[in-house]
Amino acid sequence: MQSALLQEGHLIDLQTLRVFMAVGDEASFVGAARKLGLSATTVTRTVKTLEADLGVSLFNRTTRSVHLTTEGAEFLVRCRSAIFDLDDAVAVAKGAGTEPQGVLSITAPVIFGRLHVLPVVTNLLKIWPKLTIRLFLTDRVVHLVEEGIDLAIRIAPSQNSALKMKKIGEVQKVFVASDAYIERCGEPETFKDLATHSLIDVDEYATGHSEWRLGGKNNPSIRISPRLSVNSVDAALSAAIDGLGIASALSYQTEDPVKKGYLRRILPNTATSILPVVILFPAKGRQSVNLRIFVSAMKERFMREPLLKKQCLRNCLQDLT
Repeated sequence: MQSALLQEGHLIDLQTLRVFMAVGDEASFVGAARKLGLSATTVTRTVKTLEADLGVSLFNRTTRSVHLTTEGAEFLVRCRSAIFDLDDAVAVAKGAGTEPQGVLSITAPVIFGRLHVLPVVTNLLKIWPKLTIRLFLTDRVVHLVEEGIDLAIRIAPSQNSALKMKKIGEVQKVFVASDAYIERCGEPETFKDLATHSLIDVDEYATGHSEWRLGGKNNPSIRISPRLSVNSVDAALSAAIDGLGIASALSYQTEDPVKKGYLRRILPNTATSILPVVILFPAKGRQSVNLRIFVSAMKERFMREPLLKKQCLRNCLQDLT
């Protein structure tokens, strides 16, 4: 397979995508050239041609640094996802796939793991009797190689270029409160109105001083002095259910209490951060049949049950072939 379909009626060579990914990973044209065994001139020309074909700038360049643009960062996520699928297909075609067996170690955020990873894990264990899975649910960042973990599910863009990535979905920041609190204190009409309300903040160190932001560093933010600061999302949502105030969390974390009527979405039409849900793993893990069947099962789950119901998950998992 020589080309990948990226735009209607337009083909881009897969090697071009691999060059772009290398520049994104290395944050350097020279570093990417060294990694790929190409000349810096070839790498620079390849990226310029890709940008011209796409009609967007993928990198911000200065004399000292190379950084992905917003469009470049999103394109990198999708390219990695597509290349993973292609490499996986090649491995299977060559006979790399065997029956899953042995131990697969997985780490995931606590609530996400309980709601979305554990059901996949239990189903895989029913299907594959020789497979054993160790599932570590923690909200701290686990160092995969140092701690002997095969893969991690994280809700944020990867900052570690040494790890391979597969995007499986997206989640969104939301604000929630109980009906009792809204009846007592009223409902905010704008994002800035939140600063006048009783707020519940999830803060790793529970310092009591923070800010809430709609998106990245260039998006609107408000300084807050929360009535309650906790280091657990579960605790924050419990306090919100008890009527203490308004909590900020991610869409999947609030889905169950909202569905049951314990909480209500606040400012539902306000545009907030959309974060990728990704599977990270060391490069050597790509050939693991255990990893491949887990990634496939997670992908199938979110094709059936998108994390963002109003988003088309097919865009998140789009296959570029």
